[in-house]
Amino acid sequence: MLQLNNMSFIGGGTLIPWALIPAAAICNVSPFELARRNLIPVAIGLIVTTIVALFLI
Repeated sequence: MLQLNNMSFIGGGTLIPWALIPAAAICNVSPFELARRNLIPVAIGLIVTTIVALFLI
């Protein structure tokens, strides 16, 4: 169940077209550069969320 919750955050690949590309267009930066810069913070957030959820269960 926990992994299903994390997959809903990730979106099964829908994060790229629905959030990253419009945000890059609004900020006038390359989508690839935006994805590269945000990879580590997003991964850390998912890991921390998973750990906290494990302690709350």
